[in-house]
Amino acid sequence: MREPSHRAVRLLLRWTVPVLAVLLIMGCSYLHRGRGKVELFRKLSPPVAYELIRDNPEMLVIDLRTPQEYNGETGHLQRARNIPLDRLPYQLLEISAYRDETFLVYCRADTCGADGVANLRSSGFENVILMTGGIESWIRAGFKTVLPQAVAGRVTQGPLMPLKPGEKPRPTETPDIPLPPPPRPRSRL
Repeated sequence: MREPSHRAVRLLLRWTVPVLAVLLIMGCSYLHRGRGKVELFRKLSPPVAYELIRDNPEMLVIDLRTPQEYNGETGHLQRARNIPLDRLPYQLLEISAYRDETFLVYCRADTCGADGVANLRSSGFENVILMTGGIESWIRAGFKTVLPQAVAGRVTQGPLMPLKPGEKPRPTETPDIPLPPPPRPRSRL
């Protein structure tokens, strides 16, 4: 049998190695293409978040919205602590006792919630859970929120059925209640 020449081996290696490398890279990118972006934190839907909050009464719940939104017409989750996203880095010391605990974070929608979770995780809070869809999906799912007194007096829905995001308050119909007659003067006999 004839031995391959050095020139043939070099030619074979010259084309084989780059072709194999390209095929390997293409194969890896093909496998990863279907997976999409992998997130490094857990997310829960509002019904599962409700069960988690109900079963863990001592659990920390953080609302990342502004104080105006927290005390606004949509209200907030019961026992939720308002720490606005822009103030979160400055209040990490206040919640440092929960560093090893599991706690829930929510916002208006997922965008600011994901930013808040990323901030918390980078600061050493490993067990942070984000409620998907934020307060808007919580309300759409039919769960109650806590309304501040000022809002509860104005809004006819009350804390049992808060306004949905973008919904305008319904006009209240006050029944016509007649005023009681003025007291009669007593006569002395």
